[in-house]
Amino acid sequence: MNPDGIHYLDMGDAYWRGDWHMAINAWWSPLYSWLLGLCLMALKPSADREFPVAHLVNLLVYVAAIGCFEAFLRAFVDDRGSSGRTIQEGDGVLPEWAWWTLGYSLFIWTTLKLIPMSLVTPDLCVAAFVYLAAALLLRARTGTAGWRPFVLLGAVLGFGYLTKTVMFPLALVILAVAMFSSGSPRRSLSRVSAAALVFLGIAAPFVGALSRSKGRLTVGESARVDYAVYVNGVDLFFPTGGTLKHPVRKVFEQPETYEYGTPIAGTYPIGYDNSYWHEGVEPRFDLRGEVGAITQAFLLYGWLFFGTFPQLAFGTGALLLYAGAPRPWVCLKTAAAGWPVVIPALAAFAFYALIVAESRFFGAFVCLLWMVVFSGARPAASRGSRRWVASVVIGIAVMTWGSMLWSTGHALLENGERGRKYAEAARALLEKGISPGDGIAVVGKVPFAEGGAYVARLARIRMVAETRRPESLWEADAPTRSRWIEVLRKTGAKAILMLGEPPGGVSDIPWDRLGNTEYYVSMLEN
Repeated sequence: MNPDGIHYLDMGDAYWRGDWHMAINAWWSPLYSWLLGLCLMALKPSADREFPVAHLVNLLVYVAAIGCFEAFLRAFVDDRGSSGRTIQEGDGVLPEWAWWTLGYSLFIWTTLKLIPMSLVTPDLCVAAFVYLAAALLLRARTGTAGWRPFVLLGAVLGFGYLTKTVMFPLALVILAVAMFSSGSPRRSLSRVSAAALVFLGIAAPFVGALSRSKGRLTVGESARVDYAVYVNGVDLFFPTGGTLKHPVRKVFEQPETYEYGTPIAGTYPIGYDNSYWHEGVEPRFDLRGEVGAITQAFLLYGWLFFGTFPQLAFGTGALLLYAGAPRPWVCLKTAAAGWPVVIPALAAFAFYALIVAESRFFGAFVCLLWMVVFSGARPAASRGSRRWVASVVIGIAVMTWGSMLWSTGHALLENGERGRKYAEAARALLEKGISPGDGIAVVGKVPFAEGGAYVARLARIRMVAETRRPESLWEADAPTRSRWIEVLRKTGAKAILMLGEPPGGVSDIPWDRLGNTEYYVSMLEN
C-alpha cells in the first residue's frame, strides 16, 4: 500500500455508500476511487485481502491499458504507412514486426517501471486514456475521418479529467492539436466543437459539485495547493499563517501534537482533503522556488530518458538506426511528422515542471515520445540493412524485457510480507476493544503511511491526532507525558498506536504488542 491509496479507498467507499459530502473531494479525482469502491463492494474482502483486491483493480486497469495501447499502436503504424510512408520490408522504413516489438518493449517498461503496478494511484488509468486520446488524434488527422473519432476523443478526455485534474488543461491542448492536425482548421471546427461539448458534458457535473463545495469556480485544487507547497515552501500537512481558514489544531507543544478529528472524514483526515486544510493559502509567484521546481523537473526528465539500462537501450538503439540511414537528416524530418503526438506530451512535461514532477506522471508521455523518435528511422532498403535493423530492435527488446523481469521479480519477493502485517495489527487492535469508527492517536514519523494509516484503514478506524517526533515524547518527563495523554483523551482517541518498540526506560505509558508485528498500542481509558 501507499499513502495515496488509502485516500482513494476511503473515497471509493464514500461514493458507493452515497456519502456525497465525504465523497466530493477537490484534492483527489473520482474515477479511480469508483473502480476501487466497486471491487470492494462486490468482493467484500476481509482485512488481509483488502490491499490485494486493490492490486487486482490495478491488474484489471493494466489489462485495459494494454488494449488502449494496442489501439494507439495500430493507429500509429497506420499513420506511418499513410501519405506514401509504407511499412513493407525493404521500403526503407521499419518493418511492422519491429513496431510491435519496440512498442511493447516501451509499454512494458513505462508501465512497470515508471508507473509501477504496486502503487495504488490513478496514474495507469491516466496512461490508458492518454493512449486512447493519441490513437484518436491520429485517426482524426486522416482526410476521410468523420465525426466518430472526434466524439470519442471528447469522451476520452472527459473521463481522463475525472481520473486526474491535470487532464483538464491537457484536454484543451489536445483539442487544439486535433483542430490543426486534421486538415483545414475551419473545416474541422465543427467536429472539434462537438468533441469539446462531449468533454464538457462529462466534466461539468463534477466541476459543478466541486465549485459548489468550494464556493467558487474550480476544476480541482491540487495544482493550487501543490504550487504553494512545492514552489512557495508551505508545509503539506500542517500549513501555518494568518490567512488560513481551517488551520490544523495544535493541542500540545512538546511533544508537538496535532488534532484533526473533525470535520474532514477518512482514515487520515489531513491527507484525505489537503485543499480544506490549505484553504486561505494563496499561491504567489516565487522566482527562486520556480527555478528550483523546474531544475528538479529537468533532472528527472534526464533520468526518464537516459538514466537507467532500458533508457540507454532505447537511446542507443535510436542512434544506431539513425546512423545507419543513408540520409540521417531525413530521419529528423520524418519524425517531425509525429507532431500531433509530441505536442500533448511536451505540454504535460511543461505543466508538471512548473510545480512538481514525479516519474509516475509520465509513463505514457515518455512512451509516445520514444515512438515518434523511432518513427524517423529510415534504414537502407537492402538485406544487410534489414539484418542491422533486426539486430538493433531485438537487442533493445532483450535488454528491456530482461531488466524488467529482474526488477519486477525482486519487488514481488520484497513486498509480499508487508500487507499481512498490517492486517494482523488491525485484527489485534479490534481484539483489544477498539471498534470500527473509533478514533486513535498515532506516534511516529510516518503516520500517513505504515506508521498508522495502513493499519487504521484495515481496522476501519480513524486517526484523530498525531505526534511525529517520538524522541521528543521519550525525552519529556513523566508529568509532561501524563498531561499529553490527558490531551489525547480529549481528542476522542481511544488508543495510541505506534510502529516500533517503545524505549525500555519509559514505563509510565503501558504498551502492548499487536500480534507478531512491530506495532504497539496503549489503550486510553475515558
